[in-house]
Amino acid sequence: MDRRKLRVLLRHRTAMLGLALLVVIAALAVAVRWVSPHDPDEMSAASRELGPSASYWFGTDNSGRDIFTRLWVGARVSLLIGVASVVFSIAIGVPLGAVAGYAGGRTDMLLSRLVDLLLSFPGILLAICIAAAMGTGLRTVVIAVGVVGIPQFARQARASVLQLRELEFVAASRALGAGHARILFLDILPNALGPLIVLATLGVGGAILTAAGLSFLGLGVETGTPEWGAMLHDGYGYWRRSAGLALFSGLAISTTVLAFNLFGDGLRDALDPRSTRG
Repeated sequence: MDRRKLRVLLRHRTAMLGLALLVVIAALAVAVRWVSPHDPDEMSAASRELGPSASYWFGTDNSGRDIFTRLWVGARVSLLIGVASVVFSIAIGVPLGAVAGYAGGRTDMLLSRLVDLLLSFPGILLAICIAAAMGTGLRTVVIAVGVVGIPQFARQARASVLQLRELEFVAASRALGAGHARILFLDILPNALGPLIVLATLGVGGAILTAAGLSFLGLGVETGTPEWGAMLHDGYGYWRRSAGLALFSGLAISTTVLAFNLFGDGLRDALDPRSTRG
């Protein structure tokens, strides 16, 4: 990122707000064991469903576990799922779309129809089908959410490659004898990273939301794992008696998704060559 783009990003107030929220969330996820004296898995029958207090800042759940500690330990799991799912989507979707856009013809038609097949299913429904078939677990969630994101990255990569493959620097590489793989992956794709980076940033928030939906339905992480969607599911059953768990886990999901969206919008403005900011 050159200085002009960095200056545009730093002057984008909502992007900086999103980045600040992400820094705070990540810092709490890393430092919660030093901030809170409670074990996230320690149960206490005498401390069930307590409200916020000096001892339990966010109260306790129906097993007597500290909600504050579990919330920020759960942030590690949710952020890991979000990032890993997007990496999975990129690893499959970007090469798929790039090859389709560069090769054209029947290859493009075949790969594009494969992407269209994935797009024909609503995202959450496709994730539910995959998770139901594979069983619960962290790996299952990453794969299920990652598959949902493949079409977006494939279509963006294809569109970028189609736009760049006829430019002069590509023709120059061909004239110098460069092979197709070198042209595509070393010449074209590096120049298509801007939109993909923006899409990846926005995609992490969407992946966290989809993963939370799977866990809320009982198709996500294993029972007892402190993950925001699973915590929201646990708190939903007794929210009339103690709303703390459902409230705080829901707020954590909403705030994190909002932060990624705000930062992603700022990145889009900064990386857009037509931007008049800065």
